[in-house]
Amino acid sequence: MLVKLKQLDSAFVHLKFWTLVLLAFCLSSSVVVVWLSFKAVNQAKQEVYLISQDQVLKAFANPRDALVNVEAKSHLRQFHQLLFTLSPDERLIESQLAESLYLGDQSVKFHLDNLRETGYFKKLLAANVSQRVYLDSIQLDETRGDYPFRVFARQEIIRSSSLLYRSLITTGNLRPIQRTPANPHGFLIENWEILENKDLYQKTR
Repeated sequence: MLVKLKQLDSAFVHLKFWTLVLLAFCLSSSVVVVWLSFKAVNQAKQEVYLISQDQVLKAFANPRDALVNVEAKSHLRQFHQLLFTLSPDERLIESQLAESLYLGDQSVKFHLDNLRETGYFKKLLAANVSQRVYLDSIQLDETRGDYPFRVFARQEIIRSSSLLYRSLITTGNLRPIQRTPANPHGFLIENWEILENKDLYQKTR
């Protein structure tokens, strides 16, 4: 009888040991699976696939700080194109000016209001004048939180009989804001002003 009890006790110890081993294995396996799943989800969030003309392109998501320079300059380029590349079409002009107001603060609106009061856009429409802007360079100070910038550009004003070229230098600051469909880069131009806008030369067409 005692021998049977000893055998039973030994079997219970073995069963307890292997049960603990199995439980530890299951727990460690679960932790590994959860960790691998979390890693896969994070990796998937950073990979986007785009289809363009029957080709699959892979895009990567990066922290905003890694692309501040690119996005800020793209924002400034878009803003200046909207504001200074104009055609003699009233609806198009109004649409571009309205779009530009989403990219800047009251300093931009102040400038546009001044142009409207002086009849600049009406003169452009009446004379069938179009204008284009070419950005030469953009200086951006990324070491400061308000991202001060200076844009160097040239304007080409196209009249029926001549081409007028003007220099254009603007300055201001960029404030990071939430991205929206109207402001995809998530920057707001503040304290914007035109430092220089003078004639360079003119030539006949």
